[in-house]
Amino acid sequence: MNILTIAGSDPSSGAGIQSDIKTFSAFDCHGLTAITAITSQNTSKFSKVEPVSSKILSSQIDAVASDFALNSIKIGMVYNSKIIKAIYKKIRKFKVPVIVDPVIKSTSGGILLEKKAISDYKKFIIPLATVITPNVYELQILSGVKIKNKNDIAKASKKIKELGTKNIIVTGFEENKKILDYIFLENEEFVVSNKKISSINHGSGCNYS
Repeated sequence: MNILTIAGSDPSSGAGIQSDIKTFSAFDCHGLTAITAITSQNTSKFSKVEPVSSKILSSQIDAVASDFALNSIKIGMVYNSKIIKAIYKKIRKFKVPVIVDPVIKSTSGGILLEKKAISDYKKFIIPLATVITPNVYELQILSGVKIKNKNDIAKASKKIKELGTKNIIVTGFEENKKILDYIFLENEEFVVSNKKISSINHGSGCNYS
């Protein structure tokens, strides 16, 4: 199975492109990449980000798609509107499942999606998603709903569905020392929960999606 990941590069290999490749390999999938941005970060500190041009991003996608049969696509860090529009122009042509991980801020505090690009993200990226996997913070930003309980999560997820995706997995809601993931599929809803792990895992959202 060939999976294309469109995301940023993390030199510490905890998140982004490098993390995706390791995860794909663990499931015996061949990972293909199109890099959206170069970051300077490690497990505890985020320093700088430099986006690639929309031209080179489009060229990366064309190069891969012309040589491999793609079975699925994952979209991670996109950073700005130019990159968002370039991805939309290319990916809308493919008839394969698309997993969208709405990366807005890194665990170490780096901004990975420009605030002024959020409206374009909602307009162009979310409608591409077969499934989108926001954490609670990302869900709040994209939906405009302040989340305090399950009802708020359901309300926010409904707003995301109205943007074009049918399946949402909301991760990381804390309740009674447990972590709860809320799954809203096209015709089904359920919750998965487990005991909270106290350590902070850099890149865990990338691994999950």
